[in-house]
Amino acid sequence: MTGKNYGRKYAWLAAALIWMAIIFYFSNQPAAQSGEISGTLTYRMADGANRLFHLDWSKETLAEAAKWLEHPVRKAAHMTEYAILAWILLGNFMQYPLFKKRSYLWAEASAVLYAASDEFHQLFIEGRSGELKDVAIDGTGALIGLALAWLALSIYYAKRSA
Repeated sequence: MTGKNYGRKYAWLAAALIWMAIIFYFSNQPAAQSGEISGTLTYRMADGANRLFHLDWSKETLAEAAKWLEHPVRKAAHMTEYAILAWILLGNFMQYPLFKKRSYLWAEASAVLYAASDEFHQLFIEGRSGELKDVAIDGTGALIGLALAWLALSIYYAKRSA
């Protein structure tokens, strides 16, 4: 095996570990801090829509819109972070002949296991809880990410062989 292949393996592994650390960092925030971050983001989104579409919403309406957006935005963020994790894990598993044939399955299983461990970890964080439904949401995000990766790679290989 060449040094280039070892470098690629280490790069994929390092990327996976870094992304898992980022997920851990955000999961380690107390509920109040996490809620403040997402609340600020959704308020900015509502305010942006208000300005873009000249809705002339009151501050109360903006706050209600932001609160309404918070749950779907948080879940979409979770799905996105696990889609990215699944992509990185897929790249990692594709580097090893033993895992290559079932790299999509390994990537999904690993992402779901990490999601489960993340939810367990949240049981020990102030104001947070570990939810099985959140593992399912994260796993769905990983699955969607892998489906998009499969589609992109299929198109790439089809164009390359044409």
